[in-house]
Amino acid sequence: MPAKIPVAISFTGVANFLGVVGVIGSLIFVGLELQQTQRIALADMEQRRSEQNTDRALAFLSGEAEAYANSRGKLFNQLSQKERLLREAHWEWATQMQQNTLFQYQEGFISESQWKIIAARILQSWNNCPTRELYDEKYLEEGFVAYLATLPDECAE
Repeated sequence: MPAKIPVAISFTGVANFLGVVGVIGSLIFVGLELQQTQRIALADMEQRRSEQNTDRALAFLSGEAEAYANSRGKLFNQLSQKERLLREAHWEWATQMQQNTLFQYQEGFISESQWKIIAARILQSWNNCPTRELYDEKYLEEGFVAYLATLPDECAE
């Protein structure tokens, strides 16, 4: 009879060990799920903030397509007061969208192929020298300012 007890203990020990491994695995899985949920919540919050800023900026542009089109290509000091307001509203919208897109990319919600296209557009905007002054760092997120600092600067004197 003594030979059966070590087998029973061994089986019980293995069962306990597997139970502990299962619990640990479950906790790790729950932790990863919580982390992913938090990332999604942050991205959603960023998206909603961008939508609010976009709605506000686009409200100024509503019905002003012709005036905005006439201001394109002009230096800021050549614009009328209305054209300046429209350009600033448009630029506020554009930089908000660029910041949001960079955040979404950094959080893994935008694919590399999409990011390449978006990054090219950001670079094009960044190197549009007459509108460069509208990238006002005091109104931009630190991460976006750091990203802009990595871009080639065709406007540097």
